[in-house]
Amino acid sequence: MTAVTGALALAPAADAAERIRFQFGEFSRDVSVPSLVTFTETGQVNEDLQTYLDLLNPQQQQSLRKLLNQSLPVTDVMASNFLSTPLGQRSLQQLVKVLVQPAAIAEPALSSALILGAAKSGELRLIDVLEAYPTQILPVNVAAVLSLADSLTQQFNLQNKLFPRIASIQGAPAQGPDLATLAAKGEERFTQTPFQFQGRLGTTISAIAYLPSSATSARPARLVVIAPGLNTDMNALLYVGKQLASHGYAVASLDFPFTSANTIKAVIQGTGTIPPPNAWYSQPLSVSDLIDQMQQRYGNRVNTREVGVLGQSLGGYTVTALAGAELDWPHLIKGCAELNDPDKVVLNAAVVWQCVAPGQVVQRKSFRDPRVKAAVAVNPVTNPIFSPTSLKAIAAPILFVSGTDDIFAPPISQQLIPFTSIQQPGSLLALQHNGTHLSFLDGSAKLPPFVIGPDQPLAREELKGMARAFFDQHLRNTPSAPPLLAPTATSGVFSGSEPLRLLISPRFSRDQLNQVDPGLKQFP
Repeated sequence: MTAVTGALALAPAADAAERIRFQFGEFSRDVSVPSLVTFTETGQVNEDLQTYLDLLNPQQQQSLRKLLNQSLPVTDVMASNFLSTPLGQRSLQQLVKVLVQPAAIAEPALSSALILGAAKSGELRLIDVLEAYPTQILPVNVAAVLSLADSLTQQFNLQNKLFPRIASIQGAPAQGPDLATLAAKGEERFTQTPFQFQGRLGTTISAIAYLPSSATSARPARLVVIAPGLNTDMNALLYVGKQLASHGYAVASLDFPFTSANTIKAVIQGTGTIPPPNAWYSQPLSVSDLIDQMQQRYGNRVNTREVGVLGQSLGGYTVTALAGAELDWPHLIKGCAELNDPDKVVLNAAVVWQCVAPGQVVQRKSFRDPRVKAAVAVNPVTNPIFSPTSLKAIAAPILFVSGTDDIFAPPISQQLIPFTSIQQPGSLLALQHNGTHLSFLDGSAKLPPFVIGPDQPLAREELKGMARAFFDQHLRNTPSAPPLLAPTATSGVFSGSEPLRLLISPRFSRDQLNQVDPGLKQFP
């Protein structure tokens, strides 16, 4: 926060940007900020802007104007808070590529402009940021601006048409199961036991277990392990665990030692040590250790030979790896290279996070645990740490759950494209219309509505229903509920309710996905 506060001190109104110097290779031209504002607000092109716009084709001109005028519901306080986080700082490092200035100058100045621009109208527009930039002349890298414009334009366009176009790929979907019925609480009683254990990496891990009263050596309970995401804890998804326990499952969850909310809060406050770069790649080991703990604590009362796993975000990465997807270090390094391209702005939060320190940080590529027989990956972070080849190693049925409005693990790059490489029978993709990265999480009500998304209680009911149906099908010999997808439903099914309608689909090809938008062909 000190850096952000210092940035604000750089921006007295008298020093706000008056002219923008557009640089395209060796060519440069100055444009007055008022001319750019007029173009943004009305489409009128003044003489000093016309010469520059003549260098762009009509589609690029439209993308530029849309980028300048696109608003986000971000206040100055929200902008300041985000820029104070590690992810905010890394995103800022990408954004300054649009400026032809040394990073030591551009980063604090852009921080200031972002906060002051958001304060102008209570929302964030690029044109307001440019007006608030604290130097009289603002040098702009046109190639980077066009990269950002193309990326954001495609993202906003796809957000509106992704769900209906995916639904039409293989014909009209049938009607799927009633998730509200599947989400209903069962009659099984269960005990709750918090505990701690020592992980193989030398860290103390906090965990919790639910054991149904019916679990005996003669009738052991099937086990489901829940893996929370970045900057959350086990409480965010325990509502799913309680529902499963009420239907006779043993359930265990944990706080990951390097990515839990408490760990990150301690680092920010200076009371905890900074975790090693990319320490989260080894999270699957902690889940395997927790399965061992359940066997040691409950013996034959819990079936630890046939386990289900459910994880969200980085927890989604974790369960995907446990199901057999192999870490592909060369693919990661190649995917991270664009972050160093001065003309390409990368704001895909999942990619930025994976590329903090690209390189092989653990001496293994497989975290497959053969005890895992089914996995549910909610908003998983998968690309570029997994590749099309390494995803084919998945050896257990997996349900990918994706949200069309997820800005932290965008659906195209992190779930839909990776899903086209999964060949394991029984695997499914559930695409949630209007779903966000936080739709399914408990305890996120204090965040902005556009980040949370609509009707979180409905989203949680849908996840409970999907999880129960998927685990009943793949962990129990006699499913107590209908499967999510009938064996003959090759075109998928609709399920859930508005505004969070779900499309649940079997495996489909990359060629079919490219039909959604020709621009998807550029994705690796």
